[in-house]
Amino acid sequence: MTKKLYYLDAYIKEFDADVLSVSACDGKFSVVLSETAFFPEEGGQSADTGFIGDARVLDVREENSVIYHITDKAPNDNPAHCTIDFEERFVKMQCHTAEHILCGFIHKLYGLSNVGFHLGDDEVTFDVDGVLDREQLDTIEMLANEAVFANVKIDTFFPTPDEISHMEYRSKLDLTEGVRIVKIGDYDSCACCAPHVSYTGEIGLIKVLDFMKHRGGTRIWMVAGKRALVDYRTKYENIKKISALTSAPQHETAEVLGRYMGESERIKQELKICRLNLAEKEGSLIPTTSGNLVVNFPEFSIPELIAFSNVAAPKVSGILVALSGVDGDYKYVISSSSVNLREEVSKINSELSGRGGGKPNMIQGSFLVSLSKIKDYFMK
Repeated sequence: MTKKLYYLDAYIKEFDADVLSVSACDGKFSVVLSETAFFPEEGGQSADTGFIGDARVLDVREENSVIYHITDKAPNDNPAHCTIDFEERFVKMQCHTAEHILCGFIHKLYGLSNVGFHLGDDEVTFDVDGVLDREQLDTIEMLANEAVFANVKIDTFFPTPDEISHMEYRSKLDLTEGVRIVKIGDYDSCACCAPHVSYTGEIGLIKVLDFMKHRGGTRIWMVAGKRALVDYRTKYENIKKISALTSAPQHETAEVLGRYMGESERIKQELKICRLNLAEKEGSLIPTTSGNLVVNFPEFSIPELIAFSNVAAPKVSGILVALSGVDGDYKYVISSSSVNLREEVSKINSELSGRGGGKPNMIQGSFLVSLSKIKDYFMK
């Protein structure tokens, strides 16, 4: 059994320990220490990283009460001086404690339980077994931050089986022995194996980012502590840039952007109509033609090729091939009032590396050949 120093003090950054064993492990090394402050991957939280001597700790796992440190090489000293990437650890402590506070209020106010948890690299995701709306989450977020501002002490302890039988606490499992309780004042009591901050004030800020219905419950995304600061700073810089681009006060950027987008959509629709009118105008300029005709409008879209063809095709006795694109990448609309194009489309596509289909009088698709090859085929 490995002695877990992180249960004694979650703030240990450095420690010395005996190296009990070192074994090769899939191109890396598995190191067992007499005691460790490295938290293993467990309960939805990733493992701590750092160094055992000069060996980089890449992962930490626990099996049968023994903690295995996965390193890039064998440690050079025994006993070994170990250091934890504490900045990363502390961020996880802030986020994990914040999640406990949020889930404590969700359970207290709405009777819902936490049924899933993942502490990712950028944000925390957790699931509860019931549906919550935006207003409810806003209330929970405010209460959670008031708990942070209150700076209450957080206690962690292992109650006896008799004590645990008389306690009210949150847990995903029905546990009776070896239960570690994380108690956050009167806000929450929860079974948890992870390191936590000592006072709620160390969290700084809790922010619910988003939520969605998920498997009959609610999935919630959140950030806290340093991650909340980084998230706010990033969004603030974006808002500041949008404010400068739109000449709008920062608190009005959403409203101004909404107007811009509405205006943009109106202009887009007007442009679409203008381009269709232009395509029809091009169609009206096509002279009466005996036989087949191939034309290319490099900038036309398929709807514009169709608009052109609807006007021009009646003036072409054979097949009208309207193209848009460049050699090796053409969109096509082919029209005819004298040839059943549905019967010809397979042959056309086969000869011209094409794909597409349609009606007897009009087909559309694409060719992967040159303009000269297309003309050679239809104008022979």
